[in-house]
Amino acid sequence: MNKHLIINLIITCITSLTVHNLSAQHHIILQIEDKEHIAADAASVVITDVDNRRVVNNCIADTLGKVYIKLDKGNYSAYISSLGYKDTTLYFTIPTKESLIKIVIENDITHINDIIITAKKHRPIVKMEDGKVNIDVAQSYLSDIGNAIDVLKHSPGIHIDNKGSISLSSLGGTAIYINGKKTPLQGEALTAYLRSLSSTRIQKISTSPNPNASYDAEGAGGIIDIILKSETDTGFHLTTSHGISFWNYIHETSDISLSYNRRHWQVGITYNHNIGYYAMKYGSNRIQDGNKNLSTTDDVDKRNTYSTSIDLVYHPNDKHKFTFNTSISAVIGPGYTSTETQIYRGMNDLTQLLYAENDYQKQRTPRYSGSIAYIFTPSKNHTLSVNADYIKVDGESYCNQPNIYYFPNGTLHHKDIYQSENDKHIKIASFMIDYKHLFGKGHELLAGIKASTINSDNNFKFYSSLKIDNTRSNRFTYSEQNIEGYTQYTIQLNKWMATAGIRIEQMYSKGLLQPYTAMDKKETNTTNRFNCFPNASISYQISQNTRMTLAYSKRQDKPRYEDLNPFEYLLDELTYWKGNPFITPQTNDKLIFSLSHKQLAINLSYNSLNNYFTGITDVYNNNTVVMTTKNIGKQKQLGAEVVYSKRIASWWDTNLNFGTYYFVNKLNYETNNHIYRRPSYTLNISNNITLPAKLQLEVAAQYLSKRQGGSYEVLKSSGYVNIGISRTFLKDRLHTSIILTDAFHTQRWDSYGNTNKLNISSWGNSETRQIGLKVRYYLGVKKYNVEHKSIKEAERL
Repeated sequence: MNKHLIINLIITCITSLTVHNLSAQHHIILQIEDKEHIAADAASVVITDVDNRRVVNNCIADTLGKVYIKLDKGNYSAYISSLGYKDTTLYFTIPTKESLIKIVIENDITHINDIIITAKKHRPIVKMEDGKVNIDVAQSYLSDIGNAIDVLKHSPGIHIDNKGSISLSSLGGTAIYINGKKTPLQGEALTAYLRSLSSTRIQKISTSPNPNASYDAEGAGGIIDIILKSETDTGFHLTTSHGISFWNYIHETSDISLSYNRRHWQVGITYNHNIGYYAMKYGSNRIQDGNKNLSTTDDVDKRNTYSTSIDLVYHPNDKHKFTFNTSISAVIGPGYTSTETQIYRGMNDLTQLLYAENDYQKQRTPRYSGSIAYIFTPSKNHTLSVNADYIKVDGESYCNQPNIYYFPNGTLHHKDIYQSENDKHIKIASFMIDYKHLFGKGHELLAGIKASTINSDNNFKFYSSLKIDNTRSNRFTYSEQNIEGYTQYTIQLNKWMATAGIRIEQMYSKGLLQPYTAMDKKETNTTNRFNCFPNASISYQISQNTRMTLAYSKRQDKPRYEDLNPFEYLLDELTYWKGNPFITPQTNDKLIFSLSHKQLAINLSYNSLNNYFTGITDVYNNNTVVMTTKNIGKQKQLGAEVVYSKRIASWWDTNLNFGTYYFVNKLNYETNNHIYRRPSYTLNISNNITLPAKLQLEVAAQYLSKRQGGSYEVLKSSGYVNIGISRTFLKDRLHTSIILTDAFHTQRWDSYGNTNKLNISSWGNSETRQIGLKVRYYLGVKKYNVEHKSIKEAERL
């Protein structure tokens, strides 16, 4: 009995030890990416037990660059090999405080007697990860297309209307970020800045319909983050590019980027200009109170853009980093519009012809900005960053506006001469503190606070027959103060990852309208609001190549300063633009389900936009319409988006983006109470083809179906076909390209719609069809830090 008892005890001990050892295994996730935070999908990973010198795991990274492994206690090495990158080895010990270990790998660059050879791997131009869409601008023809506005206009899933408003496919406005930092510019000031940003400086564009609480709550439709190129290798670097494009007019662009990098500091200087006219042509046919007006406008924008910036970085050690940036940009030049309007009594009785001009004799919008940042990293688990930013925008314009009426037989009826003078000043300052804490088992905490202030001062003078019109001349000032705070918590357990956060905001704003002469007739509009914007998501790694995510967020859009400005601008005496100081913010509740499998990604979404505002054309006075912005109701959207990339052949890569949506517009304002429903879809296809003689051919196309606009109007279908061909010379230092955009001139903004008193159809196009030639040259000497490793082949294999 004692013998059997002893045997049972031994078996029990062995079993318990085995169970203990199994239960002691730790779940580890290796995140493999390059310096641009691009996942190294399909990277080969070999895990070796250093103590026993034996391989314990051999696996391939998934599409997110992640590897999921289970390891016992001990010392290990991870050997990573991926096409186009240097082989990398990381040593780590189990147990570790972190379940997520990030590994940054470097591009594989070989030197042979001053010849630089860089191995490159195939990367999809467009890729969706966890609901985010990443567009690799630097690897496509978009890098040579012009400026940031041109890049956004031809990027999948991004739309720019004829008024310059930028949006994603989802409902609501879109916030623009540069290198992860939101730009507070709006309207014309934002457009002017993006026009001054050369496409050659852009590395990639990342769009997210559902960002977490560390991003500002503004951007109900999501955010667009423009990531600029940065040279991290030590040494001297000079890149210069020059281009010329033409169709109606000739445009010339030049961009120069200079950097000098040392071990502990870097300095960079950039300069860019874009010179040339830009043509537009648009018109409308409207029936108001039974009478028809038919108008056509030729519009020529003669403004040029200039910009320059200086960047300084100082990092004495791994714990401290200081950055400083200052930049100046300006959009300067005249402009001209010519409008002919046929005025009918009824539908067929032509009574008058109106010829109107807008001769912008002076237009200038200079922008000055400066920022200072400090990053403190006491350990790999703690990061504290402090940012201070200041932006000043000064704008002024002077416009001569003759309106001449003729009888149908050509006899002069009468003439009115108007002038308008606008002067505006915008000052924006912000201060931010962000904190990041990583702790055991995949936990991450983000927290921060932001304070900002905005002041806008606008003066508008309107002259009739060289005399100031006191009834239409005034001054409008707007001020806004915001205090925001956020926290975001993320936890990762095995294949599950969950995150939740909230951003709170206290906003106070005041708008003051003061007539030019009647000082006692002031109008004041103040708001004082407290808002909360929560978000949450949960994701599960089904397999090595398959992942699904469910996410919810609430966000908002504030009205633009220009839309709050109540000044009246006229295209002619029958068509006005007018601001509205009583617009209130709109909010959006969004639910998204994402599924990714290898090169295929799918987004299913539901959006509800409350109290939404949009630009609307409405009846103003007898035979006159006004275009203004109002809160007009509620909008809902069901959507499905698909992103797919495929290497059809060794010389042919293709990317496809498809989206289908169903809109419901519930208009409820003033006497209007209508519901509009309409399905729509979008399709983007891009192809990269390698031709003989080292030529690269890119063909991209977009189609937008008929779709519901922001209010009662219906937008007609439109699209484009772009063709680009490029080649490199002189050991890849010289890059040349030829691009034809909108080859068939089908990128238009035609629409139609009607209300109780107004039936209107509009049409228009711009100089989107252009042929462009571009040359880019790189000159520099690089010094690479060589990392010496003493790793035996037996330890790897």
